[in-house]
Amino acid sequence: MGANTRNIYGVSLALAIICTLFLLYAMVAIPIFREQVFLERGTISAGGEMSILVAFLFALLFNIVSILWMWSRVRTSQLANKGDQGIMALGVLSLVLSVGEKMLVDEISREYSLAPEALGEWILLYVCLAIQFCYNVVIVRILSSAYRVR
Repeated sequence: MGANTRNIYGVSLALAIICTLFLLYAMVAIPIFREQVFLERGTISAGGEMSILVAFLFALLFNIVSILWMWSRVRTSQLANKGDQGIMALGVLSLVLSVGEKMLVDEISREYSLAPEALGEWILLYVCLAIQFCYNVVIVRILSSAYRVR
């Protein structure tokens, strides 16, 4: 049983790292491919836009799965750790912010053709992405410490 649990934590840790790197990629790639993402509408390019879309889908999937994992961890714990509850709340916030990110990207794309410097929306988008990135890093740290213990 110990080896199977260690394998599960290893796979979970690898997926968490991959999802975190995808989120970091999206944060870097959005400004690089902003012309394709916000001006060339109607078709999704295989390079920039598709990879950003995949990154956002991985981030959303990671948020859902990690929140379920944290919820089961908090529920089964004899002593409900306030830190775990806070991390779970941060995960729920990250999940809600995923919807906000979609709305911000839509708003930026509407305004981009009129005024390319929609600075307020860009700031909000990156604040949302930074909160998600912090949550991902916390989960990676929890999984890595659990993996080392097992």
